[in-house]
Amino acid sequence: MGIIEKQATKNVIYSYLGAFLGFLTIIFSSHALSPDENGLTRILLSLSILLAQFAGLGFNTVTIRLFPYFRNHEKGHHGYLFYGIIITLIGFLLCIVFYFVGHDYLVTSNIEKSKLFVDYTYLLLPLTLFTLFFNLFDYYLRACYNSVIGSSSKEFVQRILILLILAAYFFKIIEFGTFVILYVVAVCLPTLILIYYIIKLKEWHVKPVRGFVSKELRNEIIKLSLYSILAGGAGVLISNIDIIMVNQKLGLAQAGVYGIAFYFGTIIIIPSRSLLRIAMSIVSEAFKKNDLKEIHSIYKKSCNTQLTIGLLLFIGIWGNIDNIMLLLPPEYRGGENVILFISLGYLIDMATGINYVIVLTSKYYRYDTYFMLIVLTVTIVSNYILIPLYGITGSAIATAITISFYNVLRWLFLYFKFKMQPYDFNTIKLILIGAIAFLPAYFIPTLNNMIFDLMVRSSAIGGLFILLILKLEAAPELNAKIRKNLIRFSIKL
Repeated sequence: MGIIEKQATKNVIYSYLGAFLGFLTIIFSSHALSPDENGLTRILLSLSILLAQFAGLGFNTVTIRLFPYFRNHEKGHHGYLFYGIIITLIGFLLCIVFYFVGHDYLVTSNIEKSKLFVDYTYLLLPLTLFTLFFNLFDYYLRACYNSVIGSSSKEFVQRILILLILAAYFFKIIEFGTFVILYVVAVCLPTLILIYYIIKLKEWHVKPVRGFVSKELRNEIIKLSLYSILAGGAGVLISNIDIIMVNQKLGLAQAGVYGIAFYFGTIIIIPSRSLLRIAMSIVSEAFKKNDLKEIHSIYKKSCNTQLTIGLLLFIGIWGNIDNIMLLLPPEYRGGENVILFISLGYLIDMATGINYVIVLTSKYYRYDTYFMLIVLTVTIVSNYILIPLYGITGSAIATAITISFYNVLRWLFLYFKFKMQPYDFNTIKLILIGAIAFLPAYFIPTLNNMIFDLMVRSSAIGGLFILLILKLEAAPELNAKIRKNLIRFSIKL
């Protein structure tokens, strides 16, 4: 757990620094941009991520699972990065063809409810290109046990630039058209940062090495890529179909409101993303050594730690929901239930630890493809039914159902295939602690000053939660770290 803890800690720091900047950005953008304009930025990002996933041709999953067989710094990892660049370029060429074939449909399907999006569809190609290469270089660096650069450039540098660009637009220094172009530049910049660091770390090996890839390894790469195209594509669809369907059925303005509310719900999952970045390489290496005991240990610890952090964030967000909504303009109000269901779904995702990593890096990775296709059907059907009934809240409910169903499938699979059971009595204690720690938010009367109210509620919730965690020894790994930090202030619990 040494490498995981060290890099996960750094990733969490950058992620929460980025989350704080993201919080400022979301609040600022809700005041600086109209719902339509906010919807535009969200739709452009979602579609470029979707296109990049298919255009990646499954190579990033190959990196996760098979890079340990190529790893050899002295021999340039046997030309692995060169092959990745070639495959990525081929995928982007296919993406260009797909874009021009489907362009007329994009225009006709959005011309009425999302005209602003139609004006900027041409930005999808550069966004997709840079997203493609960011994914390639980020996975490559993570496979080389350096997961921090990708998260710091994406969560920190990119968000600062976007905040500055928003400020320039808010104070009428630039026009909206210029804002959109600069926004795309800010999103693309992290890719260039990764290239710089790959060269700096002397991992830029782009010479092909012939003869290393055996017939068996080549067949495994092809098979894994094909499964990954389906699984990865389905996964990105699952993650982005909500905003796409909200745009299609309710229009760009509602997509903007949904996107703003959605962000607050995703705060819960930030620590998990930080852990997953480095855990993939570690678990992949453990599978190569057939060290199932180590994998089970990491799985169990990840579930306990993530559930603890997720519960604290969930009750903290929901305990301050009225304060959160006061930060937004009136046209963004009504998103409370979106925040509730999205955060609840991601809390369940946190509670299931690194199940995704274990399935994906095991020899049973193809089952994840089957799960994805089943879950994709669930998310499309649930959004199709619930959006007309409940609007953006319906889409949030559908997302929560999708996240929960997917994680239950993976949990059951790991239990029956590997006999891995990550939960124990501490899990029950954590859930009870979360329920008890939420009570202060319910009983504390609303205070006149929003900032003071936020501080009082957060302190009461957080203080009681941490006290109960320590006294009941419900989170062993976190307890040790909390006590270590408290001792510095001469506090013993």
